[in-house]
Amino acid sequence: MKRRFIVALFVLLLAFALVFTGCAKKEEAKPAPAAAAPAPAPAVAAKPAVDKDAVLMAAAKDYFAQLATGNNLINAADLKQMLSDNPDALFLVDIRKAADFEAGHIEGAYHSEWADLGKVMEKIPTNRQVVIICYSGQTAGQALGALKLAGFNAKSLLSGMNAWKDEPTVTGMNELSSRKDVSSPKGQEQEILWEAAKDYFTSVGKDGNKLIKSQDLYDALEANPKAFKVIDIRGEKDFNEGHVIGSSHTAWAQFGSILPELDKKDKIVIVCFSGQTAGQTVGVLRTMGFDAYSQLGGINNGWKPAGLPLEK
Repeated sequence: MKRRFIVALFVLLLAFALVFTGCAKKEEAKPAPAAAAPAPAPAVAAKPAVDKDAVLMAAAKDYFAQLATGNNLINAADLKQMLSDNPDALFLVDIRKAADFEAGHIEGAYHSEWADLGKVMEKIPTNRQVVIICYSGQTAGQALGALKLAGFNAKSLLSGMNAWKDEPTVTGMNELSSRKDVSSPKGQEQEILWEAAKDYFTSVGKDGNKLIKSQDLYDALEANPKAFKVIDIRGEKDFNEGHVIGSSHTAWAQFGSILPELDKKDKIVIVCFSGQTAGQTVGVLRTMGFDAYSQLGGINNGWKPAGLPLEK
């Protein structure tokens, strides 16, 4: 009897233990779920790289396309009238040597030597008509070509100070570098064009004016007809009446159409009537990275006076 009691008690205690243990397990706190890993930040799409050559090519094509409505030249009489009517609408930049500027320049003009223009582009306003002035118009043409690619509203004085010799001038210095900054490139594409223009002006200091005399060009072509790739940008009628031997023809306003065909390994010589529109073309080409030259004085003021033969 006693033994049965002990066994029954043991069974009862065991049952209580099992029940208690089960409840305890049910009441145990469940471990907190692991924190979810933070969602990865959305990937920021990288800006597509801008093709420098494509930007320059597009700007150059636009440059030549706009020649259908104007040649970027202003003659002395018109400039004099504009200065009388509204001088504040103009911004004159004289790129001759400092001594020549100091000895006599158009009133109100600022001075910066040609090769230094890249250092002072920020001083030039974009909301005024910029007029570039040199001796004969050829180097001013190159400068305005680079500036127009960069977005400035630029023209050059036709025939330069040679055309202003009978007009009044003032003496002294008025350096462009003394002005505060008034402009800067807007956007990635214009930054590319500004830097290309600055590089061009730097190259002027290193490589010179890239003006080739008629006799030097003739002698080089006589020795090696492939020494230069000569392109005449006058009208077709003028070209047919007589041109530099071995030269090809592309009218100035259509020059953009042949840009993709040009090779940067070639030495390119541009020929026009007096050298001024050739100067603009060379300014654009040099800004694009081409090794380009302007025939000094053009056909009328260089080749013919030198008595050199023309091909028909």
